[in-house]
Amino acid sequence: MEKWLIKDNKVTKQQTDSTPDLKRKPENNIEDPCTSSSSSLKSTSKTEFEGPKVKKTKRFNKFNELWLKEPDFAGWLRKDNKNTKDGHELALTAELKLTGLLAEHNVPLRFIDTLGALCTNIFPDSTIAKGINLHRTKATTILKNVLGNSFLEDINDTLGVEGNFFSLVMDETTDQSTIKQCCFTAIMYNNENNKVETVFLDMVEVESGTASGLHECLKDMLKKKHIPINNMVGFSSDTTNVMAGEHVSVFANLKKDIPHIALIKCSCHMINLSSSKACLKLPRTVEDLLRSLGAHFSRSSQRQHTFKGFQEFFQVDIHKIFTLAQTRWLSLKACVDRVLEQYIPLKAYLTEAVFSDPSKTTEEMLATMNNQFTIVYLEFMSYVLTLLTDFNIMFQAETPLLYKLKPEVENLLKTLSSNYLKMAYIKTCDDILKAEFKNTEHFVDLEKIYIGITATESINMPGFYIELTTDICKRFDFSDHLFDLISIVNPSIAQQFEIQSLAQVFQRFPILNNFVTRQKVDDEWRAHAMLNHSQYGLNTNDYDSAENYWAKVFSLKNSAGQFLFSSLKHVLSLLLVLPFSNASVERKFSVLRNLKTENRNRLHTDTVVALMATREGILREGGSLRFVPSNKMVNKKIWTDTK
Repeated sequence: MEKWLIKDNKVTKQQTDSTPDLKRKPENNIEDPCTSSSSSLKSTSKTEFEGPKVKKTKRFNKFNELWLKEPDFAGWLRKDNKNTKDGHELALTAELKLTGLLAEHNVPLRFIDTLGALCTNIFPDSTIAKGINLHRTKATTILKNVLGNSFLEDINDTLGVEGNFFSLVMDETTDQSTIKQCCFTAIMYNNENNKVETVFLDMVEVESGTASGLHECLKDMLKKKHIPINNMVGFSSDTTNVMAGEHVSVFANLKKDIPHIALIKCSCHMINLSSSKACLKLPRTVEDLLRSLGAHFSRSSQRQHTFKGFQEFFQVDIHKIFTLAQTRWLSLKACVDRVLEQYIPLKAYLTEAVFSDPSKTTEEMLATMNNQFTIVYLEFMSYVLTLLTDFNIMFQAETPLLYKLKPEVENLLKTLSSNYLKMAYIKTCDDILKAEFKNTEHFVDLEKIYIGITATESINMPGFYIELTTDICKRFDFSDHLFDLISIVNPSIAQQFEIQSLAQVFQRFPILNNFVTRQKVDDEWRAHAMLNHSQYGLNTNDYDSAENYWAKVFSLKNSAGQFLFSSLKHVLSLLLVLPFSNASVERKFSVLRNLKTENRNRLHTDTVVALMATREGILREGGSLRFVPSNKMVNKKIWTDTK
């Protein structure tokens, strides 16, 4: 900044007030003071002295766009657009941004009654602030008719184009005010940046929770948005019978409407259910201990304070005891690890509590913790649940991972089964999904069963392993040929040209024939395999996901500026948007619980939809500071005729 910032040496206001108004005269009209006397200067008229007036050229200061790239200016410098927008338009833009701020941070709409007036009050010299006339009614209308509506319209327009394939994720819930609702998110491919995006689509009130009722709700939602149902190539939900039953379910009805659709149950739900079922093979006292400990401390600050004294005495971390959550996947893992961490102070605390505040529950908890095998069971559960939690975390992501689902399930089964089955047998299994997990002939000796490095005692654990492995195989259905052909999404397999033709993809998704030709796709598939991948920066080790790898491939052009793999992109983008879990909908339910609380339970569903759509749209653009309302939003009518 020192290079260009110079102190302004103009006279101060006080000096200006007391100094005569001296104006600089053009140099060619000023006489040499050495050749003119003071008398002649006084007698000379003003016109003769100044000569003809020279009209000054008005100077316009132009904004240099390069300034925005300077690190010293990045935090505060903004281009002034007052010359391009009138005051009314700027005030409207400010109202849109302020309303978006409420949605982004989940601030009650009544707060705008104060915020709008406060802006006018603290910025009295601002024409924009004076033009802000924003209260909760107008803010709610802006959310529904301008911001939320515009963001949703953009998504609807994209999905409404024939051949823009997407997957739908659906689930139902009951909110704070006991209104039953269905939430929909869509997984689509953004052709502009070659990225897979998961977007909020809608939330609809439903009266019937039957399979036919939910199915009709889905179809009506797409119809109102003018989205062709044939564009939907994938569908995912939880594992309930009404959603995923074999004969009467939303799955079954969709299969009749769209024969090519891929129906995929939520992988996270299935692993959670399998782990819960396997835990039933362990002593019930262990799970009862975890639940009782959580309940014991959650309702009493006095107990927490007393326990803190034991933690300080034994010099362990001051951490709270977790409570088991019914709605969170694999919350059992966190509870187990916390009890293991606090095991010694917990035993001491319960020992003292039995004498000072005796109860049957306290005595049972202490008896369980005094059992020498309890800690071994907890250490075993921590080891196994770590494997399952890592799997779940992987498939809660929003990047395309369906091509990894079958290999990861197989790896998980091999790891689990190797803990109690003979390694020689596992190596002979061509398909681990068809292994004989219950056949005792393949079991290792009891003392050789692996239960984790910290669970050093030998305990009879095959029941847990048997239940877990068999239940995983039962829940994950890979009979659809899709799970074999989707491996082409894997960059390593694509480069090695293990699959020489994509004809099988067209057989599984015949709708592709309406938009691309098979031969053209195969030609581009072979051309990709023959590329000098290093020359084009396509080393597979340089990419953390298949999505990023193919984004690079789809951006390649020939010397004429034409994209090299436009037809291949149409095929692979279909595979990339296929779902593997309903985590995206579960996240929307978390947002809903934050929006509609006990103190804020009268929000209508259309307002909730507008808030969620606005929040997601603004976050997608980088937050309220970076959000710039589009011309479409600024020109939209805020108030619409409701007749």
